[in-house]
Amino acid sequence: MIFACHLIIFLAFYPGLCTYDLNTQIKQYVNQAFVTNHPLIHTLFVGFFHDLFAGESPNYNLGYALATIIQLIFVDASMTYSVSYLKKKSTNRFTYFVAILFYAVFPVNSLLAISHTKDVLFAAFSLIFFIDSLYFIENDTKSFNALFFARMTVNATLMLLNRNNAVYAMFATIIIICILCFVSHKKKIATKSLNFAAILILSFILAIISNKALTMATNAHNGSIKEAMSIPAQIMGRIYNTVASEEEKEIISEYIPNAEKYKYYISDPMKKDLPFEIWESKCKHFLLDSAIIAVKHPITSVQAVWFNIQGYFDPLHQPYSSDHFFLARHDYRGDAVQDSKIPVICNLYVDLFRNTNPSNPFTVILNMAIYVWSLIISFIILIKRRNKVCYAYIFALLYLLTLLLGPSAIIRYGFIYVIMSPITLFYVFPLKKH
Repeated sequence: MIFACHLIIFLAFYPGLCTYDLNTQIKQYVNQAFVTNHPLIHTLFVGFFHDLFAGESPNYNLGYALATIIQLIFVDASMTYSVSYLKKKSTNRFTYFVAILFYAVFPVNSLLAISHTKDVLFAAFSLIFFIDSLYFIENDTKSFNALFFARMTVNATLMLLNRNNAVYAMFATIIIICILCFVSHKKKIATKSLNFAAILILSFILAIISNKALTMATNAHNGSIKEAMSIPAQIMGRIYNTVASEEEKEIISEYIPNAEKYKYYISDPMKKDLPFEIWESKCKHFLLDSAIIAVKHPITSVQAVWFNIQGYFDPLHQPYSSDHFFLARHDYRGDAVQDSKIPVICNLYVDLFRNTNPSNPFTVILNMAIYVWSLIISFIILIKRRNKVCYAYIFALLYLLTLLLGPSAIIRYGFIYVIMSPITLFYVFPLKKH
């Protein structure tokens, strides 16, 4: 049912939503000039299908369509796995029927499921990892066979390979799980934590080795350090345009020549002109100078950070622009051409989601705070109940911290929390005692 509903949206936006960073990744693949700022495994995936039918009479749309179907099957399978978990946990059919309906017809799920952005496959792997973690923590370790452990390890490894910042979240997760293992007074919980940590450590090591192998095989260059400068760049941009003295403006302009182009909701205009590509002395000077100026203007600095991450936490926040899905024909990239097979549905979705002003009620579903708070509240409730499944939430919460250092708050970054929400909400409003 989920796949059938998503297939309709796929046909409406045939050959899939070929937008976001696709153009950059395709250029890297075609020119064999790979850069690690995008996950190499995802660049190879989209690049392979781009070239699959690129002969004398190229049919790029067919290649993208095939890639979309493969992605769609996997994403929908992960959602079905979530429904399966809820069916086992609840005696109330309402729970999993609502979950099926949510996954099948909710526009965010269907539109991102056919979108060629690294966040989608990462979210699917993350959902499977989350459910596997719940199963592992809830049940006796002896009830699992070697196949489960191998599958969980492979899935977690692929999850880490599909999002660069996920590696940092996993490293922190391993540390926390190991600490919990050693401080626990219950031998059974300590043993289970140790086994869980072993799976995470193995996945982490495999991901590091695999990514290194991909880097060597593709001769990829390191990505720009500018991608990690979102927050300091936003702080400097806001200070420049609001409270900076002439001396401070001069210092900021040395690093950000077009600081007057500051936008409070996204850091790209500020960080893209930073005069360094890798970790250079210039970068260290920028961090030092920005820290000195930020300390002089603490309120403005806090405002700059808050406006950049507001979408993750403010339930009343309005989505900042119409580019959450890039639905229009002119947005397509990488030689793809929108060729809708169901124009009526295509036009309907374009009309609904291209307008993000406050009068459009459909934009409320683009507010990530709804899904982020369901995760946080669910985690707090589980801790209050002393329910050990709260361990399964640690990675998702730490991954959220890495997003707060990113360029903006848009729905694709938090897609992981959208598709986790049926389970997190189940623990907030359980229809069966655990």
